[in-house]
Amino acid sequence: KGLDLIAVDKDKAAPFFTSYSRFISFQYPTYHLVDNHMELIIGGIKDIDVTNMWTLKNCNIFNDVSGKSFDLVSGGKGKIFLGGNKYDATSNSQRFDIGLSGKWTIMSSELQLHMAERKNELRFTDDKKASITRFRWNARQIISSKGHPYTPDMILSTADFKFENTVNTMRPRNCGISKLIPIGWNDHLAWRIMRS
Repeated sequence: KGLDLIAVDKDKAAPFFTSYSRFISFQYPTYHLVDNHMELIIGGIKDIDVTNMWTLKNCNIFNDVSGKSFDLVSGGKGKIFLGGNKYDATSNSQRFDIGLSGKWTIMSSELQLHMAERKNELRFTDDKKASITRFRWNARQIISSKGHPYTPDMILSTADFKFENTVNTMRPRNCGISKLIPIGWNDHLAWRIMRS
């Protein structure tokens, strides 16, 4: 039998953690979010149904220490890089699609382009010779595949990741939650309003 989800005020909200791109109940860790309800987890890692995995869409990625968010930064010759600016809730250039767990890409919601490496530069491009760059979460920090975190100034550090370096903590804000492989409108997390 599944658990019901209901809308409540933020101070009464149930905590969740993520694992393998799933939302898992902190209070009931044998349950995960499937569609718009909670279901018992059955099997092991190899049994995870990829159609029940989630991702974050159109997020503002914010650092509390600097007050900055990821933003698109123009470079020479029409190149666009990932940088940072003061948080602006209305800025489309500060919106990105990112993953929940495992390795994922950073995609600009405005440009609809992934960040990729080309000639030792990380930038947003559709260049066929570029290699899409992957990132992951660790202790609420966004780190590269080489283990380097983004700093409060939204610069990819050359230093190694450290758990205790909490100034590098990033917070996704105002995100949509969608299936990793969306098929239709029902694959986006939303509250259904039932009218009698």
